[in-house]
Amino acid sequence: MHVRKKGTRIAAGIAAVALAAGGLSLGLLNASATLPGSTFEGHDGNFAVTTSGNTDWAQLNAEQQENLSVKADLLSGQTDNSFGNGTKTDSEVVSVVSGQIPNNKADLGNSYITSEDIDGDTYLYLGVTRVTTSGTVNLDIEVNQNAQPDLTTPGDKTLVREGNGVDDDIPDDILIGYDFQGGAQRPTLSFRRWNEATSSWSAAVAISAANGESEVNRVPLANPLAVPPSPAIAPAFTFGEAAINLTGLGLIEEGDCSPFSSAYVKSRASDAFNSAVKDFIAPQDINLDNCGSLTIEKQTDPDGDLTEFDFEVNGAGIDDPSTPTDDGDFSLSDGESTSFEDLTPGAFTAAEVNIPTGWALTSFVCDDDNSTPESINIESKEDVTCVATNTLQVGAILVHKTAKHADSETGEIPQSGVVFNVTNDGETTDVDITTGTDGYGCADGFLVSSLVGDYTVTEAVPAGYAAEDGVQDYTVVVGDCDSILDAAAAEFVNIPLTNVRIEVDSQVDGGTSSIINCTGDPADDVVTEANGDGFIQTNDLEPTAPDTSITCTVVIDP
Repeated sequence: MHVRKKGTRIAAGIAAVALAAGGLSLGLLNASATLPGSTFEGHDGNFAVTTSGNTDWAQLNAEQQENLSVKADLLSGQTDNSFGNGTKTDSEVVSVVSGQIPNNKADLGNSYITSEDIDGDTYLYLGVTRVTTSGTVNLDIEVNQNAQPDLTTPGDKTLVREGNGVDDDIPDDILIGYDFQGGAQRPTLSFRRWNEATSSWSAAVAISAANGESEVNRVPLANPLAVPPSPAIAPAFTFGEAAINLTGLGLIEEGDCSPFSSAYVKSRASDAFNSAVKDFIAPQDINLDNCGSLTIEKQTDPDGDLTEFDFEVNGAGIDDPSTPTDDGDFSLSDGESTSFEDLTPGAFTAAEVNIPTGWALTSFVCDDDNSTPESINIESKEDVTCVATNTLQVGAILVHKTAKHADSETGEIPQSGVVFNVTNDGETTDVDITTGTDGYGCADGFLVSSLVGDYTVTEAVPAGYAAEDGVQDYTVVVGDCDSILDAAAAEFVNIPLTNVRIEVDSQVDGGTSSIINCTGDPADDVVTEANGDGFIQTNDLEPTAPDTSITCTVVIDP
């Protein structure tokens, strides 16, 4: 896919420079713009607006100003670069040399390029200044989709061009011909398309007045855009301009994206197209397009999660396998994004699919007020970003641990330090919950039960106690330990245990012999030993249990 670049911008509000002194006049030709659909005065060969409501180089509208790119050639002389060694307009490998511009050939100064979109048509506005004042000039303005190599240093350079040279839906690099032979006639305009298969430009097609206009300055003019080597006062016949409707010429289809990012001006040795090319102004970044872009960003809550989320994006230039921007489906993790550049304005859709277990798409919003992910409306030169936020569906498990206690006013006390183990479907979660001094314990980060089923919470019962219900199921809902309510706690109650011991002890060894007979739970009757001592004992008796009532009969010295 193509990457769009923007050229050097000139600050808004360029003021026209009046030339009242020295008898100079603007020498205006035809006071109003003539190119249908445009208000730009590209036919009068000057910089100033001459008809109210129109635009010109010294008074651009907001879009023209935003798209304005200005480029200066190197200073004339031995340091000025040019093409040499027989380089021609068709050459893909060009030779850059220094200080070899013939005195009688065009020595370029500045190039000015801007554009605008009017009702779906793309208009290109060109301005070129020369340092020399020869009456004849043959220029080519090459407009490329891709950036070009650095042509400011000597040596062989390989140009990057695209196109098939025919009128179809696939854009071609463009060559605008600008030829002026002097006299009263206007410069003539033509265009060609690049053909990669033949490594050549197509035959020239004349640009009629319906789609193009041009002129040169026929008197000296103040140049508010001048950058050295161009002087602030442009001598007669050193400034040329043109306005061209690229859509009207079929070079850009109405409403289509025009992904041109680079342009540069070069001069030919004569009006013959196959003549050698000489001076040039190095390629400049331009904003000649009505393309849009769509960016999908991924965010997760909590941040930093490495889970990958799948997306589907559809629309012209994305889901068509014949286009260079076709990516099909893609996946993103937290903080990642995917951008689709050079999109034809129109309707697009974006959806997150196959959402991973445990996650919910909690937000998917676009920064364009007129767009939702289900209906993204990309307008000319609009960049839309849609952010999908997924929240991990996790919750907390809260337990409350108490124990019965006869000495307490309430009959129970909180238990601290009690450990609970959490499992899910028999699998350990590697999470233990330990109660605090208030008897509560909590842990969060558990996937909600609607996704993985209920959890099992098992108490590690402390010594001296029995659990009323030491294993319980727990349903986890979205939340955390800071938000979960006490009412959601699983209540665990422990019962203190009692040991019972019935004992006889003959004060005189062997002096008495006793039998202890108990009913309830204790062991069988115990007969004292020969010395008259003996006991019966039962452990871990729970209060209030049916079998904790014990009746014992002790028969002494039977």
